[in-house]
Amino acid sequence: MGSRLLIENILECLRKDYLKPTGSRIIDLDDFSIIVKLEYPIDFLNDPLRTIKRKPATLLFEDTYNKGWIKPGRTIITASSGNFLRELALIALNHGFKVIGVTPPRIPSENLKILTALGVDILHITEEYDLCPRETTVFYTRSLAEKYRFNLVNIDQYNSWQNVMAHLYLTWEEIKELGEIDYACIPLGSTGTFIGISTGCSLEKWKMKIIGVQPTRFHHIPGVHHIVGECEWSPEIFSSLISREIVTIDDVDAYAGLVMLWKNGIPAGPSTGMTFIQAVKLAKQVKEGSILTISADSIFAYRDYVLDYMKEIIDQIITRYPEIEEDCLRYIEWLRKLPSIDERLELVKRIYRTSGVAGRVFKYDNEEELLKQIQVST
Repeated sequence: MGSRLLIENILECLRKDYLKPTGSRIIDLDDFSIIVKLEYPIDFLNDPLRTIKRKPATLLFEDTYNKGWIKPGRTIITASSGNFLRELALIALNHGFKVIGVTPPRIPSENLKILTALGVDILHITEEYDLCPRETTVFYTRSLAEKYRFNLVNIDQYNSWQNVMAHLYLTWEEIKELGEIDYACIPLGSTGTFIGISTGCSLEKWKMKIIGVQPTRFHHIPGVHHIVGECEWSPEIFSSLISREIVTIDDVDAYAGLVMLWKNGIPAGPSTGMTFIQAVKLAKQVKEGSILTISADSIFAYRDYVLDYMKEIIDQIITRYPEIEEDCLRYIEWLRKLPSIDERLELVKRIYRTSGVAGRVFKYDNEEELLKQIQVST
């Protein structure tokens, strides 16, 4: 019964226009083509909050709702570094459900402002409680949902096969429409995208080689995580049996990739820079063929964060990639001309017709006091 309902939910999601693919761009490097699959409109200000997480957020919410786990009077809670929480909030708040997000220490401050503008209440984990690199957010969310099980419903992207199924039935099918591909560089976050695509590739016996791309343990690339190596915990949906090859990219390389993407007309978020630079490195090694990268989100929620960090590491980028010095300077000027955070908040309110009741940000300090303030009965 549960499996049939899940499949019905997936099929229903396939029919939703707002989950349809937005297109791709091809960047030619000598004899190699890098295909950048976009998960947002290239004119991103038309739907500024669209990300790859719209797919799993939609399926997880509808599956949980249709099973009767989300009921009037209950509050949704989820651990997220931003994209999943924003997409989930857009859906849940439209259905009249309150949303609490548990966020990690290094989430961009402008992302928090966007979330609260949508009406989301935030429990923000501060640096002193942070483990490697997001265990505190995930485990704290799970413990709260268990302790207050009559009030809170945890939509847990890290331990939900609906996350994987969303990408198996949606993202993988979209990739197949792009034609024959030799390599794919996939970012590692909740790992739903990576496992969903890997599963589809294995089931259909494609020859495409899949490479998971992760940041270093401590990094400035929002939305992705160090999965394999120094950390003791990985999302439950991640399987080393089909993990294939995992590579690690540092901040300097990732932000150089971000500049290269911008030069080619792609206004991507930092995680796309990470996967793109790996594709560039791979192209130089294998010499010919085609590589796919996933651009999970646009620059919309990161403008200030990226601008500030680019100023810190621009010298390191230029030292490593002297050929893009002028592009780095032009990219910084372009960032300065993007809408300010106040202008972006007004855009969010207008496009998504928020209720006008702003959420609040609470620090991880006293559990009972926090829950009392966000009106969850203890």
